[in-house]
Amino acid sequence: MAVHRMDELGLSISLTILALILALIAVFAGWWVWQKRKIDLTKSWPEAEATIESGAFEFVTGSEYAEVRLPVLAFSYRVDGAYHSGRFALRPYLSDLDESLPTRLIGRRLPVRYNPQSADVWFIPEEFIEGCKVEQKLGPHVVDYSPRN
Repeated sequence: MAVHRMDELGLSISLTILALILALIAVFAGWWVWQKRKIDLTKSWPEAEATIESGAFEFVTGSEYAEVRLPVLAFSYRVDGAYHSGRFALRPYLSDLDESLPTRLIGRRLPVRYNPQSADVWFIPEEFIEGCKVEQKLGPHVVDYSPRN
């Protein structure tokens, strides 16, 4: 009798743990699909030409490291006569970071997609700049690094 109850208790605990794990997987999958849809939506947003205004190496927070030193670039773009701006980081991917990278990129023009309902919300469609991965705050591939504001 006692062994039978122990088996039922163990089964109940195992099923509860399994249900929790499946629920966590479902929540993560839902979040990922939601983030992917946000990126897909940006493909229909209008495009503006942005200009990189400044850049410097900064310590940014990341999921892999407490802080890491990356080039952070500030840019501006114009929509209906009003100026808007943003910042993004570059993470080494295909090439090593060169200390002159932020300075070299000042003045470079790049496409920016903006939300037609709120032109302050932007997305850079380029995945790489100068062999570095563009890190921005929109989408599942963007959770690694966020420049400090």
